[in-house]
Amino acid sequence: MAPKISVLLPVYNAASFIGESIQSILDQTESDFELLIIDDCSTDNSFQIIESFQDPRIILHKKKLNSGYTESLNWGIDQARGKYIARMDADDVSLPQRFEKQLLFLEKNQHIAMCGTDAIVKGSNLKFNYPCEPEAIQANLLLGSSLIHPSILGRAEIFKAHKYNIAKEPAEDYDLFTRLAASGIQLANLEEPLLIYRVHTNQISKVQNQKQIGSAQQSMLRMFKLFEYDRIQYSDETVLSYIWPTRSINRGQLKAGLVFFEQLKNSKHPFTKKEVLKVIRIKRYNLFKAYVKQMNFGTIKASFLALRLLGLSHWRQILKLSY
Repeated sequence: MAPKISVLLPVYNAASFIGESIQSILDQTESDFELLIIDDCSTDNSFQIIESFQDPRIILHKKKLNSGYTESLNWGIDQARGKYIARMDADDVSLPQRFEKQLLFLEKNQHIAMCGTDAIVKGSNLKFNYPCEPEAIQANLLLGSSLIHPSILGRAEIFKAHKYNIAKEPAEDYDLFTRLAASGIQLANLEEPLLIYRVHTNQISKVQNQKQIGSAQQSMLRMFKLFEYDRIQYSDETVLSYIWPTRSINRGQLKAGLVFFEQLKNSKHPFTKKEVLKVIRIKRYNLFKAYVKQMNFGTIKASFLALRLLGLSHWRQILKLSY
């Protein structure tokens, strides 16, 4: 008989945490699951620790070649027999009622394909504060990933139909979420923290930071393409320079960027007006910060200079920040 949930747990050199991570899954109050553990040729004693667990729900797969985190996830998706698929990372801990509460939510909300949860963060002052409602999540994806990847649980057919894009690792989660949202598939979050999320120096996201940024930029661009703006006037490269200003910009670029965001407010898009205004305020502010960085004097002086250069109307736009 097929289990209700298939849990995907990729592992690579996680001996310090993997035991606690596995135990947190085995201790779930919703016990109808299979735990697919995919070891990516660990060189520490992770595999031995995994083997020490004697539970028939564990299916351990040791890969012959180290081929990466995302390939492990796609292997797990292919093997999964459950109606739902849940994610878990080797360095995190799921609180006991995580699966029970996520299943209850998805059973009650058949229009939702996938839900995440909030998390207690260890090793950092990081706070996710992601929105919970589908409409707010869709808009928040204009700013960045809006579900905590190891906290998600979703309908298996969605995972099997879309899978992860190996080329987008280590921002494969943001890529998946934006692909789903852009196609009209609804995502949600539970407000309650049901995961303990660890932040440490060996995390994939820290090790491959620059590659992650490049992948995330393309996912963000995908979401902004849901606005109906002039594709000839605004090339992908130009739009990226406005929505993800990675270097200092000059006065002309700042003014052009502000005009672009003003046009977005009045263009056709699938987002709610309230959420769009919030996103645009944040993006304007980030653009202004990039402009100030190229000045060789204090922020206050730069601000007054910007007031003179940009004019009062643009300055008022910058000051209209939601937070």
